[in-house]
Amino acid sequence: MDIGNPALRGLSNNTSWWSRNAGAFFLLAPLLIFLLIFYVVPFVHMIQESFRFSYIDTQTGDGLTLHQYIKTWSSSRIGRVMERTFRMSLLTVGITLLLSYPIALLLLKLKPRLRTIILLVIFISLASSLIVRNYGWVVVLADKGALNALILALGISDTPVRLMYSEIAIVIGLVHFSIPFMVLPIYGSLLRQPASLGEASQSLGGNAWQTFTKITLPLSLPGVFGGTVLTFALSMSAYVTPLMLGSPSSSMISQVAAEQLLTQLNFPFGAAIIVTLTVLTFIVVAAYATVLRRVFRADV
Repeated sequence: MDIGNPALRGLSNNTSWWSRNAGAFFLLAPLLIFLLIFYVVPFVHMIQESFRFSYIDTQTGDGLTLHQYIKTWSSSRIGRVMERTFRMSLLTVGITLLLSYPIALLLLKLKPRLRTIILLVIFISLASSLIVRNYGWVVVLADKGALNALILALGISDTPVRLMYSEIAIVIGLVHFSIPFMVLPIYGSLLRQPASLGEASQSLGGNAWQTFTKITLPLSLPGVFGGTVLTFALSMSAYVTPLMLGSPSSSMISQVAAEQLLTQLNFPFGAAIIVTLTVLTFIVVAAYATVLRRVFRADV
């Protein structure tokens, strides 16, 4: 075969590309099919539903309409709940990062056996039921729970502090749930850093703080990005935790969408709320990634 011919040379390159990636494609095929059937198709259907009138709308029609999105953006209740959801999600991300980064650093310094034990505890917490964990916080945060008993014993307050069914309880539950999703990406990023970088910094006269701020932290930003994005996405879409630990006055946007979908059976309006939440979340994540790339030169 004359591979000097451009057409034949292109065919040869395509064949070699397929031979190199065919195995990976077939390994990913079940996952791609699963995501297509159970995520992409339902989400596309939900987007279509959000452009329709519902049975309770005064206006009716068979064509596509922006009526549900106009209702979403003009509703003062949706605005308040959306603002609360963003505020609590960002607070959860900040607290989780402050708690998780030292844990990830500690895992690097520990002996292998102790490190394995802590990693097993983290993985076990991932496998445990979210409902069971939330019920545990109900016991701890109740008016006569363990935390209030400690507050009264220390004399911090003369009466029990109202912790349950509040934003504080929701944030505590979300932080507890999100810590493994923050620790593991940061630990993986720290694990990939050569130990020689820290040794070189010390040999050049850098102290521990300078080594951390100039080398360790910048190189771990991909892991920080992964953990914070996971935590933010989980918090923005949280439903069970605010339902169990919060109250109607501290509800999050997923609860409002579920109310429209499951109670009011207003599928177009509920779909519009979910699509709006998804788009806003992607915009925030994209802006966050852009800042890390351009300002901190992170490889994310």
